[in-house]
Amino acid sequence: MAPVKAEEDPVVAEYDVFLTPPTEEQIYLLQYPNRVRSRPYNSKFGATPHAMRIKPNSGFVEMDIKLSTENNFNKYMGLKWGDADRSARELHNHSGTYGPAAGLAPPKPRARNQAKEKADRELELDQDLRAFREAERDDKVHAKQTLGGQLIRHDTEAEAGKPHYFVGAFQGDHLFLTKVDATAQLRPNFHHLDAEEERARIAISRAQAEAAGPQQQGPGRAVKPKDESDVDKTTVEWKLMNGLKKAREETWIKMEYVDDEDQMAYDAFEKNLKVKNTAEAPVLKTELDHDAFLDAVGPQKHGSPTRRRKRQPKKEAVDVDDEDMEDADAGV
Repeated sequence: MAPVKAEEDPVVAEYDVFLTPPTEEQIYLLQYPNRVRSRPYNSKFGATPHAMRIKPNSGFVEMDIKLSTENNFNKYMGLKWGDADRSARELHNHSGTYGPAAGLAPPKPRARNQAKEKADRELELDQDLRAFREAERDDKVHAKQTLGGQLIRHDTEAEAGKPHYFVGAFQGDHLFLTKVDATAQLRPNFHHLDAEEERARIAISRAQAEAAGPQQQGPGRAVKPKDESDVDKTTVEWKLMNGLKKAREETWIKMEYVDDEDQMAYDAFEKNLKVKNTAEAPVLKTELDHDAFLDAVGPQKHGSPTRRRKRQPKKEAVDVDDEDMEDADAGV
């Protein structure tokens, strides 16, 4: 009999798997594609988010990370972008948000008359630059990085049939799995650049209006509301416009961000991501056998009517002694 080969992929560990019970809190998985894993956003690396906000209905999330103004910081541009942030709250919306998170909303009415003159702005920036620390205390400096994204909820109709994310927590030979309610990829937002561009457009529009002189008011026209009873609400266009409308009408809800090294974070981890009494946890059961499980998770086989061809049973090895071999050779 040929010697048995060593198993190429041996089992090195076994874990008892537990599903944590549902909680009142929502479990969100926040991903940072532009941040290396070795430098997370936390106090250890001086990058703890100091502000966080969410629009729960439309799913938009933003957080602010404070930047150091001591080294490698352009003070003039910090003041300029800070002035742009304040102008955005005055001319655009009270939160200074642009883009899809604001529903692609236009500027406020009569914003052209509220923008500061260029000369007045430069004079104010020069004065603040001379007293930079005082301006920083007055929150006139743009010294933050804003990250933003949109939550993808896994309980929606669009996500039906797709894989779900679970958060895993190990403790000894136990693995606790907690279902993730939504995921979001947070990337840098540049609302201050959008605000500066909007300021430039307003300045050009005001200059053109002043050059053209006073315009005569035309007769008023009645505006008939659009009948949406016959609108096809299954189209991509309608869903996109409806999503932007929700984002435009919804206000931000402020949240408290807790650093992952804080004791409160450890307490929440133990409470929500583990099963306290594993001895009384219900046993997980499945109606799938081995082949059905492989069919469920494996890729479909091209040219086959089924997802996976049924494997033939393995042949068993039988020991044959020398006498049996001689009898077989003799035709017995």
